[in-house]
Amino acid sequence: MSDGPYRTLDMSKAWKALAKIAENAAHTVAEVSEALRPALIEEWKAVRTDFADAVKAALGDDERGRLFSEIAVAETGRLRMQASNPMEALLADEAHDQAREGHLGAGAYEKSIEHFLEGRAIRGARQAEEHYHKERSPDAGRLRNHLAAAITSGGLALLASGLASGAGYRTLTAKADRSGLDQGVAL
Repeated sequence: MSDGPYRTLDMSKAWKALAKIAENAAHTVAEVSEALRPALIEEWKAVRTDFADAVKAALGDDERGRLFSEIAVAETGRLRMQASNPMEALLADEAHDQAREGHLGAGAYEKSIEHFLEGRAIRGARQAEEHYHKERSPDAGRLRNHLAAAITSGGLALLASGLASGAGYRTLTAKADRSGLDQGVAL
């Protein structure tokens, strides 16, 4: 008997842990969302801090923001060319889209991060599901449903807000307190 297709998944340790939790029917969407955060933060770590700060500045990070969105569009386009890896390029693309739509300031930066996280989550979920199908696992459908529900649960906006504000990775990946499980269901 196999330990599960997540063992041979060609992804990082955090993505393997996420797949293991998502394939199990006993885990709730909240638990899958909790396991999704470390995987996404691992993806975010590929974005250099100075690059993220440059994207934030290009969108206008002060109280006044930017007067002309054309400047933000040009700056984010320039940053796209300076990206040193695909994660930085994706963040610059998302910021460029925000600027083209006329969204500027801290809210646009946060939305860019949220779209970055969503894109990475969808890509990772597809990759894991594809691996499960390749391994002919009967858990592929459950994995897909759990991951889709975790992605759409709204936790990405909260994670993006934390990343935009510069919160520490440990605080963003803190596990929920599940003490008191022996007390049972509230009546």
